[in-house]
Amino acid sequence: MDFLVVYIAEAHARNQWPTGKTISCVDQPTTIEQRLVNARECQKNLQFEMPMLVDNMDNTFHLTYGSWPYRFYVIYDGKLALKAEPHKDTFSYHLNELDQWIDNFKQSHDHTLA
Repeated sequence: MDFLVVYIAEAHARNQWPTGKTISCVDQPTTIEQRLVNARECQKNLQFEMPMLVDNMDNTFHLTYGSWPYRFYVIYDGKLALKAEPHKDTFSYHLNELDQWIDNFKQSHDHTLA
């Protein structure tokens, strides 16, 4: 399995929906170049080691997959196999549930993944 991050539009851009200096630290980009700069800074500041893709300025990924506030997806054989969503009240994930789904998926597809 490959893991990656997709950087999408800013949820709390300081020029649109500011929520304080810590969270709202960048403006909403108006060009792909600005979004790329924000994505690189995010990757550096949060020390993401996995690959990061950047949504286009039409927000195609975000609009297709509904990725707010954040989501985990499994795409298998070109099809969406899992869309894990956070708890509706706490916005938290139980990552052990995602781990279990991945383990079950792998076990059920071991003969086709080899």
